[in-house]
Amino acid sequence: MFKQRNVIPILFALFINLATATAAVSPLSVSVLPPVQFPPGDFTVTGARASLLWGKHHAIYGLDLGLIGNITTQNFVGIAASGIFNATTGTTHILGLQLAGITNVNTNKTSVYGMQLAGLVNMNTAESKVVGLQAALLANLADHTKVYGVQFGLYNNALEVYGLQIGLVNVTENLHGVQIGLINFNHKGVFAVAPILNVGF
Repeated sequence: MFKQRNVIPILFALFINLATATAAVSPLSVSVLPPVQFPPGDFTVTGARASLLWGKHHAIYGLDLGLIGNITTQNFVGIAASGIFNATTGTTHILGLQLAGITNVNTNKTSVYGMQLAGLVNMNTAESKVVGLQAALLANLADHTKVYGVQFGLYNNALEVYGLQIGLVNVTENLHGVQIGLINFNHKGVFAVAPILNVGF
């Protein structure tokens, strides 16, 4: 008959196997700037990273805070906030918020559920999806991004928009909603170019 005390060695063995099968993992990271950080950059952080200037790790799962910036080279899942920049070269999954004083740069597949906010520029260069709000004072450069919600900035560019684009110049391949701006481009729409207001279905 199975006894409860047998669970502890089984769980311990599973933990050891998991730890040896994957990269080194830490629940917390503290950084001044690389390489002055603990743990080193080849770790995966599953909890929180706090950076006095900026930090750089393989993967982050959780909360990422940087006075200047945050750099993730493989996978990011969670919430990121920094004074200047957030940069991810691996896959990015924002759950709630990606906030940067100047720019958010995601160069691989990206999904945002919530808000992607930047003081100047949001840049998603690969296949991406934003469900919620993407806003930047200067530009949203997201020509491979499907936006389900609102895109707001002086210049907005998206692959598809299901909702609203508001800016000085708005550009999309396919609009299912409304564009409000000085000039609006909906390349596959009835009105490929329209001043002030454009509507797509």
